[in-house]
Amino acid sequence: MSRIRTMYKNYLKKKMFNKILLFYSMVMVLLFISIAVLAYRYYEQRVVQEQMDASLQELDIVSINLNQQYERLYNAVQQIYTDAMIGDDLKYFLTHEYEDFLNWRLNQYAYSYRTERGNFDYQLRLLLKDEASIANVVLYSTDQDFFYVLNRETQHFYYHPKLSAGHQDWFQQLRSAPWQYMGSEPLFEGKMDDEPTPYSYANVLKDSVTLKQYGAIMFELNTDRIKGLLRDRPGGKNSRIMLMTGEGEVIFDSQGKYDNIVYPYWGKMNLPEDWVDLEERSKVQLLNIGNTGMVVASIIPESQIKQSLQAIRFSLIGIVILCIMISIAVTFTIIRRYSKKIHRLVLYMRRWQEGDLSKRIEMEGEDELQQISQRFNHMCDRLESYIETVYVSEIKQKNAQLVALQAQINPHFLYNTLESIRMKAISLGARDVGQMIYILATMFRHLIKKQTHVTLAEEIELCGMYLALVQYRYEDKLHVETHIENAAAGSMVVKLLVQPIIENYIVHGFRTNDDDNRISITAEEENGVIHIRVKDNGKGMSAERLLELQHGLHKGDEAAETSDRSLGLKNVHDRIRLNYGSDYGLHLNSMEGEGCEVTISIPVTREETG
Repeated sequence: MSRIRTMYKNYLKKKMFNKILLFYSMVMVLLFISIAVLAYRYYEQRVVQEQMDASLQELDIVSINLNQQYERLYNAVQQIYTDAMIGDDLKYFLTHEYEDFLNWRLNQYAYSYRTERGNFDYQLRLLLKDEASIANVVLYSTDQDFFYVLNRETQHFYYHPKLSAGHQDWFQQLRSAPWQYMGSEPLFEGKMDDEPTPYSYANVLKDSVTLKQYGAIMFELNTDRIKGLLRDRPGGKNSRIMLMTGEGEVIFDSQGKYDNIVYPYWGKMNLPEDWVDLEERSKVQLLNIGNTGMVVASIIPESQIKQSLQAIRFSLIGIVILCIMISIAVTFTIIRRYSKKIHRLVLYMRRWQEGDLSKRIEMEGEDELQQISQRFNHMCDRLESYIETVYVSEIKQKNAQLVALQAQINPHFLYNTLESIRMKAISLGARDVGQMIYILATMFRHLIKKQTHVTLAEEIELCGMYLALVQYRYEDKLHVETHIENAAAGSMVVKLLVQPIIENYIVHGFRTNDDDNRISITAEEENGVIHIRVKDNGKGMSAERLLELQHGLHKGDEAAETSDRSLGLKNVHDRIRLNYGSDYGLHLNSMEGEGCEVTISIPVTREETG
């Protein structure tokens, strides 16, 4: 347990990708094993079905062959009754002494047109020649009590033989069951058997007129024909084929184990079950052979099915192992690649944590990790810029405070000096000069206030003071119009927002030789935005100059070169964007010789109370 805990702590607890690899490997192993089991079950059912189909085909072949055999034997017996010459010949043979029979046959040859083809033994030999499964033809005479055994090589008479123990009542049985199970015991003692004849087909012979029984004909059959059929079939080795009687006596066993004995598992073979427990679990199929009372059975052992599936089983195991190894190897390679990226991120973060912001992550690819590295690099750039800005701002603030301390007495000195000059001008009768000095002093008082934002009304008032000074200088040459909506007058604006624009007009657009110079200042609120318009009828500017000026305002490059004519406009535009955002600023419209119109757009901002 301690080793497991140590491995968990070292390789899993703090290793996210190792956890992912372990979980993925477990999932893939379970998935491939499940697929392999399903595939094996499928092939198992398929193999079982194929073998059962092949066995059923073998059963059909055996059944068809035995039925055809039955028809041929039945027709051979019927020929005895339909052909009078053969029937008379056989009847006389079985009801008389053999010498009398020979005399009778010679007389028949002598006094009639009878030929050898009308003899029963000739017909039986033809049947032996055509039907290879007949080993012996046995003729039995009830009157003379003898057996006549005819085969392809010899013929024998057996007079008054002693019947074997298992065939004492054979003649009585064949009346109801023409097909007889012979087993390994001969019909009677002393009978010569060159080959085993486990079953036979027999018929009682009767007089066609009197219906008196005079004997029987028996065809003793071998299983060579069945062996040949199964040997020629490609599926003959896949299952065990057995030919049995209705009592389970084995006539033929393709494996030769239960020949001529009662099959010990005969009772279980008739059970309606999918798998039957015989010598081992097996698939069993039974097929009745017409009216013969015989059954042909196919037995497929489970071990044989498993042996057939052995190659598939080993193939599936090999494929599953190969797929698992390939899957884990590919996954390990990919995860190791991402793990290295994560490790690099952690390393750089540790350096940033230690205060080294100069490092930047170089991450290949276009995935989320690359995006994270870009965001971190951008964050470091902004953080360094912010630190530098704050540091520089603090230095500037310290310098500004120092300058303010040094010059805090200067405004009072300037006010007192201007007031002295104004009073001297009034005492000398120059009241307009005194008024100009008063306006200038008021403007100075307004400009040196520490507040950076004023109301729009205060800003317009300052502009009015500046224009009043210009009007004193250029008597009756400048006309000023001002219209400020009440809704916009109370809005807070950046100080010196409008005055630089008016000053730009006075410096560059004012026509000193004309008496009709006009400037109008209007302000209105629309959907939360204040539009301040400064319109004049001055010199204006060319289309090229207007385009150049608009480009200089909106390209936002602080280091860009700016002419003296546009420095004030650029300053106002930048201050608006810094305070209110890039959605606000200046908009210029001018035609050469017709004046200029500057529109300032800023959001409505109310003074906070409380």
